[in-house]
Amino acid sequence: MLKKIVGAAAASVLLIYIGFAITAPKSVDPEQYLALANAYDVRIVRDAYGVPHIFGARDVDVAFGLAVAHSEDDFATIQDVLLATRGKLATLHGPKAAKTDYLIQFMRVWDVVNAGYETRVSAKARAHAEAYADGINFYAAEHPGNIAANFLPVTGKDIVAGYTFKTPLFYGFDQDVAAVAEGRYGTGLDKLALLIPTDAPQPDIGSQGIALAPSRTDDGFTRLLVNSHQPLTGPVAWYEARVKSEEGWDMAGSTFPGSPLIIHGHGPTLGWANTVNKPDLVDVYALTINPDNENQYLLDGTWHDLEVRDAAINVTFFGPIRWTFHEPLYFSAHGPVFKTAKGAFAMRWAGMGEVDTLDLMLGLNKARTQEDFEAALALGTMPSINYIYADKDGNIAHYYNAMLPKRLEGVNWQGLLPGDRSDLIWTEYYPFEKVPRTVNPPSGFVYNANNSPYEATTGPGGASRADFPATMGVETHMTNRALRIREIFGRDTSISREELHAYKYDNSYDKNSVTGKAISAILQFDFVEGSDQKKGQKILESWDMSTGVNNRAAALAVLTTQPLVMANMQHKPAPDLQVTYHAALALLKKHFGRLDPEWGSVNRLVRGDKNLPVAGAPDVLRAIYADFNEEAGHLEARAGDSYIMFVEWSPSGAVSSRSVHNFGSATLDKNSPHYSDQVPMFAAESDRKLPLDMAALEAEKTNERHIGRGH
Repeated sequence: MLKKIVGAAAASVLLIYIGFAITAPKSVDPEQYLALANAYDVRIVRDAYGVPHIFGARDVDVAFGLAVAHSEDDFATIQDVLLATRGKLATLHGPKAAKTDYLIQFMRVWDVVNAGYETRVSAKARAHAEAYADGINFYAAEHPGNIAANFLPVTGKDIVAGYTFKTPLFYGFDQDVAAVAEGRYGTGLDKLALLIPTDAPQPDIGSQGIALAPSRTDDGFTRLLVNSHQPLTGPVAWYEARVKSEEGWDMAGSTFPGSPLIIHGHGPTLGWANTVNKPDLVDVYALTINPDNENQYLLDGTWHDLEVRDAAINVTFFGPIRWTFHEPLYFSAHGPVFKTAKGAFAMRWAGMGEVDTLDLMLGLNKARTQEDFEAALALGTMPSINYIYADKDGNIAHYYNAMLPKRLEGVNWQGLLPGDRSDLIWTEYYPFEKVPRTVNPPSGFVYNANNSPYEATTGPGGASRADFPATMGVETHMTNRALRIREIFGRDTSISREELHAYKYDNSYDKNSVTGKAISAILQFDFVEGSDQKKGQKILESWDMSTGVNNRAAALAVLTTQPLVMANMQHKPAPDLQVTYHAALALLKKHFGRLDPEWGSVNRLVRGDKNLPVAGAPDVLRAIYADFNEEAGHLEARAGDSYIMFVEWSPSGAVSSRSVHNFGSATLDKNSPHYSDQVPMFAAESDRKLPLDMAALEAEKTNERHIGRGH
């Protein structure tokens, strides 16, 4: 019997049901893991907003403490993340999670981790991962009622496997897989056809980072804006923490559930922001299948056998009822293969077979100089992600980090590739020094907002498109946010602390953006005088392109153009502008009784009992991505601006920072004061100073806990 399994993270797959069992899932007594604390000694101090500041003599003590603190605030998400990494999420969440479990096997995540954990991951990184895993196990021992069957024990391999699995998703690998598996990729289609989103939540839909050298500030300070745009909840939502060991691990910033370190933020001497970059990192090959043997493909004139494996997906349906679905997995010399109605297609991607990304991340967390930072990036184990860098000595940089394949020249790598040529199966990447970067440009200013690395500053000193081969597949587009940064920052040669803050919260569209061009097009339409369409034109004609809470034209403008903006960001065909315009008019009339309500009455930040107006919109610097809640009758922010950090170093090298989180540190505990205590501050575009020294922390601490030896 054939059955389609519907899930939420990757490729659609047709799985064959062969049997089921009613079983009582095996469980492990978690109490045994209480003893793990004896190997560590950690102090967790929570500040006025419940943010954990974690201290220990060793890095592993702090890693253990980070896992405990994060589990206290969001264990359910950490558990989901690790079950997904194992390919076992459907055992907890049923059929909707089966695609994720299939993708793990398709990518051979655990083959890679089992083969390379002891030999390719450094002993230090393994110890770090294992300490973090121990912290999760310890939390589970303290809270046994929250643990899914077969979840324990968490291991260091689970933590390392998370990077092997998740990092390619940030450049859209799962979208490519879905398009091939669903037969949406055929001969003659280029790669833009692949980038049609699945129903899965995307890891990142924007971001920006900005660094200012002393020459560009009014007081000689070096300044850094950390401003990634993520979903506000879930597996890639930001969690704020500060970590400090006596071995030199000293970072403040934010991380994801299941990550044993700080992903972006700052230390005492340097810091960085991350933004997603999406170069061409996936290739699809059309295989020629032997007409006499469906499991052979042609390569260099010779028939080769496909490797065939079984993907067994365990799915829980009702209580103890578990069904097992099976689907064959195929592999060629290129990589994993899908057999579809359009043919057999093999896939190859940047980061396949990668297992030691954690070493790179630890190198960044421990870096103290620009040389240290570049040495970590030079490990070349992070498949993509931009880094916007600043340090106490006034150095700034944009590193277009990516594992860019060394591809054969003279081939259209944007199209479907012939699968019968081994010379098209690339095996090497360009080294770090050959990848685009902009370091200490004369302008004293670098930025990225998911735009081309060839536009990273104003004036000379940036990376030049002419210096890099087209086969790298480096993107060349500009987002609205990039256009606004170039305009606003480009004209101000002496930027103050207050101006940086104000510029970050700019909520306007550039006239040359997708939104600007769409509004211009609407104004050219011929509508009947007195109609809602004509009235809407007059509203849009008066619009100043901004999205402040009191703006009365923004609602119609944003609701009309948001579908086009999102389609452009996701490389999806744009919907008909007249259709979206008419839909926006109808929605506003139905829910607000007028075509020009204040934007703040439409655009809301909702958390628990807090429901506040918020400025901003898709692809503006005050980035707010919202879904319309029909029952409530307004938009609710779901992604975009989330964790925001302003960092600065004085001329003497002293560091300070301010931050704000979209909700608060208590991700799941609705009874905690920190479930939504930062919502008013976030909606008001404000922030708070981080207590980086012990005296400041002691003055505002709300809780303190010691775990481990002697406690």
